[in-house]
Amino acid sequence: MSHYMEIFKEIIDIVHHDYAGYDEKRGWDDPAHYLEEIEKLMSGQQITPQVFTDLVSEYLMAFQDRHMYFNLKGSDDVKASTRGFRTRRYEDALYVVETCEEDRFPAGSKIVSIDKQEIGKIMTSDRIFLRETSAEREDWTHLLNKSSSIEIADVNGELLTFDLKDYEPTSKKLAPSMEEVDKETLRITFPSFINVDGTMDFVKNYEEKLKVCTNLIIDVRNNRGGNGQSISNLLPYIFPPDEHPSTDGELKEFNYTNRNSELFIQLCQQLRKDITDEETLKFFDSMEEECEKYRGQGFVTMDFSDELKAEALKFEGTYSPKNVIVITDVNCASAAEYFVEICMDSSKTTIIGRATMGVNDYSDLLIKEWDDMYALYYPMSRRIHKTSNDPLHGRGIRPDHYIPWTPKHIDEDLDLLYAIEMLRESKIAEG
Repeated sequence: MSHYMEIFKEIIDIVHHDYAGYDEKRGWDDPAHYLEEIEKLMSGQQITPQVFTDLVSEYLMAFQDRHMYFNLKGSDDVKASTRGFRTRRYEDALYVVETCEEDRFPAGSKIVSIDKQEIGKIMTSDRIFLRETSAEREDWTHLLNKSSSIEIADVNGELLTFDLKDYEPTSKKLAPSMEEVDKETLRITFPSFINVDGTMDFVKNYEEKLKVCTNLIIDVRNNRGGNGQSISNLLPYIFPPDEHPSTDGELKEFNYTNRNSELFIQLCQQLRKDITDEETLKFFDSMEEECEKYRGQGFVTMDFSDELKAEALKFEGTYSPKNVIVITDVNCASAAEYFVEICMDSSKTTIIGRATMGVNDYSDLLIKEWDDMYALYYPMSRRIHKTSNDPLHGRGIRPDHYIPWTPKHIDEDLDLLYAIEMLRESKIAEG
C-alpha cells in the first residue's frame, strides 16, 4: 500500500473520531471517492506531493470548516507551490488584489475566465469550492490551484491569456508595525498574533505614545490568528477606566481522545520553547493537566467563566486613547477574531470593515504531521452555542460599520480613509 494511502486513511480516521465536529457532520464527506481518485492517480503515476495536498484539501472542504486544513510543508526535495497572487470577486469578474510571487500582471487586473470558463458559470458549478455565499467572502485559491489558465481583460477590453505558473512561496513578514497618521492618531497593523513575546514587546515599546494619543486605529485585516495571549497588554488602551470585557461564560466541549490529548501535550511543549510570558506558560500547564485528567474520555464540557472573570479584572482601562477603531475583514480569523470580539465590549471602540472569517465555533487546533512534510490542522473543541450565519455577513463577527468591498479598495485603502473620516467627524461634533 502506498504511503499516500496510509496518510489519507489516517486523515479519515482523525476527521471521523478526533475532529471536534465529527459527530455533528457525520456523513458529510465522501472518502471513497478520494481513495479511488488517489489510486487512479497512483496507477497512472500522476500523483505528486502537491497534487495529494490539493486532493486532501478538497476532501476536507466537505466539513465546511475553515479552521481545518492540510498543508504541504515541503522539504529539501519537495517544494510547496503557490499561484503567487490573491483574488476577490466583484460582480462577474475576479480581481487580483495582491501579487506576491507572480509578476506578469499587476494588482487590479480583471480576470474574466478560468480555463476558458466565465467566472459567472464557475460560481454556480463549483460553489462548494468557494466556501462562502457572498462575493467579497469567497476563496478562489483552490479553484485557481486546480486550473491551468486565466483570461485577463485589459483597459481596452482585449483578452490576454496567461498560463498559470507554480511558484515557491516566499515567507511573509508578520511583524507588527506602527505609523503616525497625524499628530493625534496612531495606526497599528497586526498581521499575526503567532509571536506572543514579539507582539507584547512591540506594545510595550510604544507604551508612551499609546498613553498620550487621542485616536488609535488597529488593523487586523489578513490576520489569521495565533495566540490570544499576545494582545493582553494592549487591552488597557482598548477599554476606558471601569470597563472590562464581558465575562459571560462560554461553554465549550473538548474532544479528549487519546490522540488529541497526546497531540495537545506535544504542542504545548513545542510552543513553550519560544515563549517567556508567564501567563501563557501557566495556561499551557493547566491545559496539559486537563489532557492527562480526561485522556480517552471523548467530549468533556468546560466552562471558562471563572478564567474569563480573572482575566478581565487583571487590567484597568485608560482614558487615552479616547477613540479606538478596529479594521477587520473576512481574512481576520481565529485568535484575531477573539480580539475583535473583546473589542466589541468597549464603549470607546468601533469595529469597521467587513465581518471576520467566523472560524471559532470549532477551535483549539492540533497539528498532526507526517514525514515532517505534511501537516493536518484540526480543531479539538467546539462551542455549544454556534454563531449564526447571516446572508450578507456570513458567519463572522459583524462590524459596527459595514464597508462593502469594491475594486476601488485595490488602489486606495478605503477602510482606512473611512476610519480617518469618522475620527474627523467626531472631533467636529465635539468642537
